[in-house]
Amino acid sequence: MRQFSLSAGIKLVVASLFLCGAYYLINYSNYYYLFFGNILLLLGLAFLVEGVLFLLLGLIKNIRLKKNSIILTSRFTFIILFITDFIIRLTGTMQTYSEQAEGNYFSIAEQENLDSWYWVHPPNTVITNQKKEFLFSRNVNSIGISEREVSKDKGSTYRILALGDSFTEGVGTSYEDSWVKEMEERWKSHNVSTINGGIGGSDPVFEFVLYRDKLTQFNSNFLILTINSTDVYDIISRGGFERFHADGTAGKSPPSWEWIYASNHLFRMIAQNVFGYNTNLIKEEDPRASKQRAVEVLKDVITRFKELTTSQETQLLVVLQPSIQEFKNGKHTPFFGQTELANFLKREKINYLDTSRAFEKMGVSITDYYYPLDTHFNKKGYALFGRTIYEKMEKLKLLD
Repeated sequence: MRQFSLSAGIKLVVASLFLCGAYYLINYSNYYYLFFGNILLLLGLAFLVEGVLFLLLGLIKNIRLKKNSIILTSRFTFIILFITDFIIRLTGTMQTYSEQAEGNYFSIAEQENLDSWYWVHPPNTVITNQKKEFLFSRNVNSIGISEREVSKDKGSTYRILALGDSFTEGVGTSYEDSWVKEMEERWKSHNVSTINGGIGGSDPVFEFVLYRDKLTQFNSNFLILTINSTDVYDIISRGGFERFHADGTAGKSPPSWEWIYASNHLFRMIAQNVFGYNTNLIKEEDPRASKQRAVEVLKDVITRFKELTTSQETQLLVVLQPSIQEFKNGKHTPFFGQTELANFLKREKINYLDTSRAFEKMGVSITDYYYPLDTHFNKKGYALFGRTIYEKMEKLKLLD
C-alpha cells in the first residue's frame, strides 16, 4: 500500500506541475503557445488520472490484480484523446474567427472586460490592422476613434457622423478608402465633412453611449448608424445596457476554463455541441430566443438614437449591412432580425437603407467585394457600400 501511495503522490505532483505549466504558458503568453500548452494539459491530465488510480489501487485490494490493464487502458485513452484533438485541429472545424483570419486565438471575453463605458482605441496612438490578407495602419485621435482631430466648431460645414463596427471603421482598407471617406469625396465640392466613429468590435449599445457622452459635442447635421449580423451576436454575448456598471466599468470576466477551450479543440467541440456554448463562450439555452432578445435590444437602441438625435436636431439614417456569409450563389438571405428591424424602422418613420439589395445585384461575383478569409469588405466592397449610402442620401435631398 505504501508503494502505491508513494507512486500516487509523485504522479499527482507531476500532474500539478504540468497543469500549472499549461495554465501559465497559455494565459501569460496571451494565448500564443496553444499547441505546446495543449500537450502540457494532456500530460497533466494523464498523470492526474494515473495518480488517482494508484490511490485506488492502494485502498482497494481487489483491483490490484488488474493494475496493468487499468494503467494500459488509461494511457491508451489519453493517446486516443491526443490523436482526436490533433485531427480536429488539422481539419480547422473548430477554429475561431481570429484563428481563421489572423492565425492566432483571440480572447473575446478578456477584451470585453472594460475599465470604462467606452469601446474605443487607446487615445493618441497608431493602430495596425494586420491580417493574412492586408496590412493597414490608422492614427487614433484623443477620443479613441481612428479619425483626425475634430473641432467642435464646424462653421458652415455640413457634418456627417458615421457609427458602426469594423465595417464602418474600414478594417481591410486605408483611412481614405473607407466608405465614410469615399462618400465624403463625392461631396468635396459641397462643403461636407465626415467623422468616422466606427470602431472594430463595437456594437450599437456601445456606440450609443459613446455618441451620447463624447460625440454629440461635434454638432453633426447627420448621423449614420450601421447594423449587421455581428451586432446581434455581440449583444447576445454582452447584453444590453446592463453591461454598464455603476463603478464606471463595463463587461464581464471571461470563464475560468477559457485557457482549456483555447488550447484543446476536442474540448471546444464538447463545449459547443454538448454543453451549448457559442464561440463567445456564452451558453445559449435557446439560441432563437437569445437572438430575439438581441433584436429587441437593437430596437431599443435605435429608439434612443432617434430621441437623442431629434433633441440635437440631427438627421438619422440606419443602414443594414450584409455579410458575405449571408450570400449563397449570389442570393442574399437576411440575417436574423433584419426583416423585423426594417419593418420597425419603417413603422417608426426612421430613415433606413438596406444595402443587401445593392450587393445582391452583383450576383455570383459578390465574392469580389469581400476578403475570402477575413470576410471584411475589400476596397471594392467599401466603394460599393459608400456609393449606395451616398445615393440614398441624395434621394433624401438632405444636403439641399
